[in-house]
Amino acid sequence: MPHPSNSCLRQPCQMDSCSLPHLEHASVRCSGGGEASRCSVQCHRGFTVTVLNGKRVAANQRKTELECFHGSWDRIVSCQPVDCGVPDESHVYHAIFSCPWGTTFGKQCSFTCGSPAILQGDSDRLVCLEDGLWSFPEAYCKIECPEVPQPPHSRLLTPQCLVSGHDIGSFCRFKCNPGFYVTGSLTRKTPRKYFKLECLREGQWEETGCEPISCPALPVVFQGMYTCTDGLYYDSCCTLQCLDQTENKKICCTKDGGWTAEFSMCRNLQGSCPPPQNLNSVEYTCQQGLDVGAACYPSCVVALDMDLHDPVALANGTTSDTLRHWMLPVKVQSIVCTGRMKWFPDPQLIHCIPSCEPFGGDGWCDTTNNRAYCQYDGGDCCPSTLSTRKVIQFGADCNQDECSCRDPGAEENKNRTASSDRGGGSGAAAGGAQ
Repeated sequence: MPHPSNSCLRQPCQMDSCSLPHLEHASVRCSGGGEASRCSVQCHRGFTVTVLNGKRVAANQRKTELECFHGSWDRIVSCQPVDCGVPDESHVYHAIFSCPWGTTFGKQCSFTCGSPAILQGDSDRLVCLEDGLWSFPEAYCKIECPEVPQPPHSRLLTPQCLVSGHDIGSFCRFKCNPGFYVTGSLTRKTPRKYFKLECLREGQWEETGCEPISCPALPVVFQGMYTCTDGLYYDSCCTLQCLDQTENKKICCTKDGGWTAEFSMCRNLQGSCPPPQNLNSVEYTCQQGLDVGAACYPSCVVALDMDLHDPVALANGTTSDTLRHWMLPVKVQSIVCTGRMKWFPDPQLIHCIPSCEPFGGDGWCDTTNNRAYCQYDGGDCCPSTLSTRKVIQFGADCNQDECSCRDPGAEENKNRTASSDRGGGSGAAAGGAQ
């Protein structure tokens, strides 16, 4: 029998164990012991697992497993509330959201309606739900149009439009009064009398209206001899003023665009117009004489080696040197001796400017034609008005912006504000009724 001092003592191995995890907002169930310990973590409703250290887990998980290894859990986790994020317009259109308490599970966000929208419904709050989505709104923001405005010179054809609170997309129909037509339609072959206004998504009514028809311009020979109540527009009356007031005559513009009568020249007029002066490189041919009603024909005096020029009427103070590309002068075919014994247009306002080259719209940007007077070369100087979208310069004599896209109707220039030097009008001399 062996001596007790020589015998071996059998002792169990000491294994490292993991402490029981304590987590807020979670249920923890553990099994096994020591290195075999395993714990199942289940986050409460509205909370998800967040890994602080160790092996990662898929996003937005409520449940995970922990394993003990050498006395430490394979991951350190916590349960954090679901975050719904700030609500966007897709939740409530036209709303402005406020979330002072945060955007996590159980928190509420309130909303107000941005002007001009108004709140429709019982509750102005959303709640962040356990799935990370906001609760379905119990109210919404509605945009309505107020009572439709009455465009001048028109009649409302839709009686229900007299009240306020019109839904977006609704229409109100109108008819222009006699002598008036839908704005912009007078240039068509058949002008329109009827139009409708739509309630737009901004809560405002579409803008359009009626404009008066105009009568033909009165003969130039009467220039300066008459006054009109409203130019040449419908219902305007023009009165011819003679030295003998018994000869004064009044005519009015009708709803059909015609005058009620014609002017006849005052009797016993004495005198004639003086010979027109050759000013601003313009000379005149007066084969009809200088009496009232006679016409003289202007032509530009240029050297043989210079380009062709056209006589045009410019606004007082504008010259051929100060004429800007956006100004649209009127070519003068003739001047007429009026009953006031004055030439119209006034020869002092007639200047010579370069004629348009006959190559507009040929695909080449011609600097001579790149101006309003020549229809901006038929669109040849702007990519957006060319089918090829590529501008090809004609010649190499470009100074300053002569080769740039100047056409105000081109896409490149539609969003630009009018330049500070555009306040001078069209550049044409005034020639309407006096």
